[in-house]
Amino acid sequence: MPEALEVEFHSKEFTDFQLGRLVQASLRKYTVPVTAFISDAVIMEDRCLGVSFDHSEQDDAYHRADGSILRTGKIRSARKEGRFWLLETQDGNYVIASFKRGIGRASFLKLLESADHF
Repeated sequence: MPEALEVEFHSKEFTDFQLGRLVQASLRKYTVPVTAFISDAVIMEDRCLGVSFDHSEQDDAYHRADGSILRTGKIRSARKEGRFWLLETQDGNYVIASFKRGIGRASFLKLLESADHF
């Protein structure tokens, strides 16, 4: 049974730190097309959960999912490009702009340590 992890998102508004990281991440050129940038990233059961920014997919009214909670598909690989981590998943490529304070980076390091994922 998977380990239970409770994540609380108190606000969908970005802090100055998050905005700065998102701008830095979005200005960089990547080796693959980026589906979205993720702020407050945390890894749960081989998927990334966080707040999306500049998401390439739009709904029927052509609204982007900026500021909404995003859950990626299963992570296939993770690699560092410049100062940011790029996740290749079953449904696209995502750049982690920042990790959720307290648990985000630890959950990501746990994923990297599990050799059977990559």
